[in-house]
Amino acid sequence: MWDVWSRRGVLAALGASAFIRPARADQGLLEKLRKQGSIKVAVANNMPWSTLNPDGTLSGIAPTIVTTVLSRLNIPKIEGVVATYGELVPGLLAGRWDMIGASLTITPERCAQVAYADPFYRKKENSYIGYIASDMPNPPKSMKEVADRFDRIGLTTGSWSVPVWQTAVAAGKKGAISQFPDPSLMIDGLMTKRVQIVSADAMTMQELKRLKPGIEIAAIEMPIVDRGSGAAFRKDDTDLRDAFVREFRAMKKSGEAAKILAAANFEYDAEYMDMSGEAACSL
Repeated sequence: MWDVWSRRGVLAALGASAFIRPARADQGLLEKLRKQGSIKVAVANNMPWSTLNPDGTLSGIAPTIVTTVLSRLNIPKIEGVVATYGELVPGLLAGRWDMIGASLTITPERCAQVAYADPFYRKKENSYIGYIASDMPNPPKSMKEVADRFDRIGLTTGSWSVPVWQTAVAAGKKGAISQFPDPSLMIDGLMTKRVQIVSADAMTMQELKRLKPGIEIAAIEMPIVDRGSGAAFRKDDTDLRDAFVREFRAMKKSGEAAKILAAANFEYDAEYMDMSGEAACSL
């Protein structure tokens, strides 16, 4: 009886194997994109990090790096799509775009859902607040002070900082959060007094201060782990992600990445940025 069932088992296994084919290199997303000559890339509308221009082209440090890498992977055409930070990962997982080309902040929650390339940028400074200078001669120095003093705090929708601020607000005396689709609309909310104070990363706030006279900014200490920010991919798309990483590392080694960041007034610290997406997620 054992011999009979053993032979049946072998035959069944052999039959099942007829439906299983090993994955071939030309069956992955990278080869598909090469063949069609285009890729759909999602970004957030947040300069100097990334934005979609009226003519359909992309600007900012992240798209500049992404465009350079993809051209070297023989994918010449990029179809840019704008989404809020909160929409970037769900849209990727739903197949609405092929990769995230924004400089998406690396968080444990996002690491559980997507695979990151090496960070485009890591920063050592804290986040910033923005306010109307004439309305606030004595700006707050901490998140607790913000939550105790102000009724409305403006943030960008889906920002990594939303849960951090939610914790501060829950422990405060007054604060409540209002979210805006992008930083420019957040600043409009500040200028029209729908919010009394706003918060974002240092480079975003510096750009907004440059564009909006009367806005003042200040650093504020936040309890965060600096993992950096970068491009993200579906975890199954290892061929595209790994090829992207190889080309970006070549750009870092040659100094090309440093030049792109320097042109946008980002400080490039080679030692601090020498980190993989996996290492950043493990911090």
